[in-house]
Amino acid sequence: MLPRLATFSVAFLALLSPTLAAKEPEDSLIGVIERTVPLRTHSLAAPYVDSDLQNRWWDFGGDTIINTMKHARLTQDRPSQQGWLWARMPLSVANWQIDVDFKVDGKANNIFGDGFAMWVSQDRAKTGPVFGSVNFFKGLGIFFDTYANTKHGYSWPRVSAMLGDGKTGYNQDTDNEANELAGCSENFRRRNDVPTKARLTYIKGKVLQLKLQTRKVDEWKICFETNVDLPESPYIGFSAATGDVSDNHDIISVSTHSVTVKPEHRDIKQALGADANKSGKGRKAEKASGGGAGWFMFILKFIGVLAFIAFGVAAFRTYNAQKRSKRHW
Repeated sequence: MLPRLATFSVAFLALLSPTLAAKEPEDSLIGVIERTVPLRTHSLAAPYVDSDLQNRWWDFGGDTIINTMKHARLTQDRPSQQGWLWARMPLSVANWQIDVDFKVDGKANNIFGDGFAMWVSQDRAKTGPVFGSVNFFKGLGIFFDTYANTKHGYSWPRVSAMLGDGKTGYNQDTDNEANELAGCSENFRRRNDVPTKARLTYIKGKVLQLKLQTRKVDEWKICFETNVDLPESPYIGFSAATGDVSDNHDIISVSTHSVTVKPEHRDIKQALGADANKSGKGRKAEKASGGGAGWFMFILKFIGVLAFIAFGVAAFRTYNAQKRSKRHW
């Protein structure tokens, strides 16, 4: 009986394993990206501020504290704090990748919160109830949530995304479950053994992907992949909040790159936008303007030839007249 049961178990697991493997998200960006170019205007690293305690490309406010050797601390491990960190300039490139080195920790072992948010939105540097930032936002919010306000069928901490339309609000009572675009459960808190990082990649018209490094260095887990259109020229920002429970929420570095996609993976609209001269309209415009310029140059050359001939005839007649005058004398 036992050998038969063992054989059945092995066969069942063999049938089940493909199903389990199919649930693992595939990395659709493999072989898609041709190159990346750093964007200094949207990157941040120590010492974070200059001699005037300011940053040329970033603003910070609320309860945010800058430690020039370590981090930008959005909130301390104290109740009722709010802090934010925002890039000053909009992100104007179509395709981009943002690497964020962050840390969430505190003294508490059981109850802590509330978490922090990463923003790619049109609302900038506004405080509010959504992890320290404004509600009814327009754009993308990614929430690194460490405190569950109600029971769920998945574990906590959790990373979730919402695409705000400016009219739909974030529901704190349900941890925004109904408006969640995508997400995953991942323990990113108090991971002193490995730097916790997030990598957000956006290829316009193709994919929005979030990867997390929380277990081993250079071991990235795909949290989610989805296809959404983000607002044009959004701002990058971070915010955090504490209530009755608290934590330290630190942004250690931000590294933003523009992304060039390999030609075979480029969207038709992107190809037209990248090189309008190669489009049908571009060729027609070039042909039309080139034809007009050609006729104009032909007329100029023709007038020049006529002027040269007239000058030659006049010079020849003047020469003959002078020659006759000499013979007469």
